[in-house]
Amino acid sequence: MGIFKRKSKGETSLKELERYHGKRITSAVERIGAEEKVIGRAGGISVDDEKLVIVCDGHEVFRCSVMGIVCAELMSHNGADIKGVDLGTGKKRHIVVHYAAKK
Repeated sequence: MGIFKRKSKGETSLKELERYHGKRITSAVERIGAEEKVIGRAGGISVDDEKLVIVCDGHEVFRCSVMGIVCAELMSHNGADIKGVDLGTGKKRHIVVHYAAKK
């Protein structure tokens, strides 16, 4: 093994998800195949014991259960890559959010 350790491709723990709670975001895009569709701007991320919710422009754009969610910070550390089953539609979705600059 090298100096880089790779985590198993499993779900993200609640403790790891809690660091995303309260993050302000500038944009949220949904990846569908090779395309990206902007689903919202100016919002935030909320995490509790049961779900992760992304709200943009005063509207909920994504809600998924913490069970089975895969969430990782982007290599640039200015956003997150989130994959999970949307509780509203029941479809698996891939969302990328970009954090707002800290003031």
